[in-house]
Amino acid sequence: MDGQRRRFALALPALSGTDTVFARKLDALLETITGELTRTFGPPNQVTVSPVGAYRNALDNERIVRRDVTRALAFSTLGIALLLIFSFPRPVIGLFAFLPAIAGTAAAFFVLALFHKSVSIMALGFGGAIISITVDHGIAYLLFLDRSRTSFGREASREIWAIGLMAALTTVGAFSALCLTGFPMFVQLGQFAALGIAFSYLFVHFVFPRIFSELPAAGFRRLPFRRLVDRIPVSRKPAAFTALAVGVGMLFFAMPRFNVSLSAMNTVTGPTAAAEELVTRVWGSSLFSRVFMMTEGASVNDLQEKGDRLLDGITSDTAAGRIASGFIPAMIFPGEDGCRRNFADWKRFWTPERVEATRAALDAASSENFAPDAFAPFLKMISADAAPVDFIPIPTALYPLLEILRKPDGGWMQFATLTPGPEYDPDEFHATFGAEARIFDSAYFSERLGHLLFSSFIKMSLIVGGCVALLLFFFFLDLPLTAITLLPVVFALVGTLATLRLTGRALDIPALMLSIVVLGMGIDYGIYLTRAHQRYGTTDHPEYGRVRLAVVLAAVSTLIGFGVLCFSDHALLRSAGLTCFLGIGYCLIGVFVILPPLLTCYLSDRSGKPAVGATLRKRLLFRYRHLEAYPRLFARFKTGTDPMFSELPRFLDSGMKMRIALDIGCGYGVPGCWLLEQFKELSIYGIDPDPERVRVAGRVFGERGEVVCAAAPDIPAAPGKADAAFLLDIIHFLDDPALALTLGRLREAMFPGALLIIRAVVPPEKGGYSRRWKIDALRMRLSGIKAHYRPVSAIEEMLRAAGFAPEKSMLSGGNEESVWLISRR
Repeated sequence: MDGQRRRFALALPALSGTDTVFARKLDALLETITGELTRTFGPPNQVTVSPVGAYRNALDNERIVRRDVTRALAFSTLGIALLLIFSFPRPVIGLFAFLPAIAGTAAAFFVLALFHKSVSIMALGFGGAIISITVDHGIAYLLFLDRSRTSFGREASREIWAIGLMAALTTVGAFSALCLTGFPMFVQLGQFAALGIAFSYLFVHFVFPRIFSELPAAGFRRLPFRRLVDRIPVSRKPAAFTALAVGVGMLFFAMPRFNVSLSAMNTVTGPTAAAEELVTRVWGSSLFSRVFMMTEGASVNDLQEKGDRLLDGITSDTAAGRIASGFIPAMIFPGEDGCRRNFADWKRFWTPERVEATRAALDAASSENFAPDAFAPFLKMISADAAPVDFIPIPTALYPLLEILRKPDGGWMQFATLTPGPEYDPDEFHATFGAEARIFDSAYFSERLGHLLFSSFIKMSLIVGGCVALLLFFFFLDLPLTAITLLPVVFALVGTLATLRLTGRALDIPALMLSIVVLGMGIDYGIYLTRAHQRYGTTDHPEYGRVRLAVVLAAVSTLIGFGVLCFSDHALLRSAGLTCFLGIGYCLIGVFVILPPLLTCYLSDRSGKPAVGATLRKRLLFRYRHLEAYPRLFARFKTGTDPMFSELPRFLDSGMKMRIALDIGCGYGVPGCWLLEQFKELSIYGIDPDPERVRVAGRVFGERGEVVCAAAPDIPAAPGKADAAFLLDIIHFLDDPALALTLGRLREAMFPGALLIIRAVVPPEKGGYSRRWKIDALRMRLSGIKAHYRPVSAIEEMLRAAGFAPEKSMLSGGNEESVWLISRR
């Protein structure tokens, strides 16, 4: 070829070549041998060693991934750090966003190490991406903490917990779904990512509030990135419809071209590729495309019998061009059946006529040049009526040469190597010989594994998508709102597939695998904005702006992490980075362009009206229609099961004039809403010690009420004297001095003759507490709340002492543990 001499040596590694620890030792050994050969055979007889094998591929992949990961970690960390510095009034506070990410990643590695002896390069390669993902929780928390006023850690945690819990659960769930694939490297990736995000989220809510229990007001500082985000206008309907039209247009290009080749996930260095090309060029591509067959038997005789059965098929496949070449021991050491068939074929060839013709020809030749009996043994052999032996066992000395080995369980196994021909069909080959032998065809194995992975992840993506949608529905309990929240992810899916198709890139296995990841992370942004819209009611609310900024920072930090992976040398990481970058980018566009107008239209407090002639209960529930699922369900069950709402009309005449009412311990505002629907001119002023209940009550009261976070003996500040006051199921939380002070303050805030309506929890006169009483008592003990139960007579005595005249008392719902007390000022 080029005047050089070449030798091919085949060595069997003592351990698996994919074990990178062993691969490094083997590489060092071959380097030593190469050095010795170079020193021994120097110029002009230079010796070049070109080693190839699985060990070198595994070693190259590990080294390339390590280099890519180191670079990704450095650049993503630097990029996110600069992003945080320019987004927080106090840059040092912003950099603390890395702390949950680092803690979560370290904890995830620790837990992973407890259950796995080694960590795959897939899990290692996503270290940089995980850092950028888990930093999101810290960013959101610190944005609510670093303010221009004094802030408190618990307060910030409460806001982020309410908004981000569902987002964290969907992300953890999406990554955890990778554990269902059954493939170890994907299982490790899913476990590592899910654990890292979960630990990060827990760190934010249980450790950060202890680190930042209280933070003083931040000073003024120019924040370029925050100003840039603030200048981005909230999307309106025209922009949303334009984005949807673009999405519909991209749908025609969203049919992907698939690449299921496992070799696309493999990356080697230049010297390794050159060595493989040299070996292929010199020794042929068939060197790496051979088919291996393994037969098993209780004895070597069994192996020979199986070899006889395989030989017929191999002979016919060779004649048909399906096998180019190959050798099995049955060709020279047939079994008993093979011996009989061979002798029968021998006799069919050596017919009497052919034997006589051969004898005559040999006789004529021997008369001149050979001894008279020179061909006698041969003539005896071709004219024999029986085979000289029935069976020839394989000599023990030939076992290694013929690749016959004893199994650990005492049986035997034999290996054969075949070279596929131009007409080779792996499916047909496996169907023909699969019953007699175990077959390993590396190319066919890779193709089948690729298709299996592809189909598995198609199913997994559909399952995870369905589970996320179902989880969202149960979280929102609102089908249109669930569809609106999922819309940006659908837009991202269409946009990513169309972009890959238009740029000529195929959808490969890493990209398909990470569709689950994009789904899990991309849905977070929609959840954040949807929950913020539910919670604050309008895009103009200042806290909504903080959530919006948190989503931008989270998305940009994630884009930085995956963007760095786009420049990886390793094909797998590069494909994963590009797919996730496109998916998250399109999700961000969908969230900020499509979502706000739809949410504003659907969740507006001014949207819709109760049906004409609707009952009071339906009108009441209509006030809760756009709130979170819990207060909506609470209002529904409260109005449906509590006898309060059927008993209140007994004390309140719908025709009476009521303009101002005070509600002490208003809770979620359900009784207050009943009053607002019953009395059209009424305004309610309430207090409650729980900020969440105060927020909900304020939303459902709307312009006809005001609720502040406070607890009795404080009372609401109303613009005038009240026509009525309500203490419903709360006086057992007040000790005697607090109750007396509350009653005294209420008397001063009410018109003469105004009603004071109390529903009190009282100890039953006959003893024997109900199950509900015991459950409530246990709940209060666990919460550290001391209850002050009083009999009706004691309550009436305190009412008289405060200047109220008790008028009546009656059981509520026939329950002797719940009593109405009606008094007047």
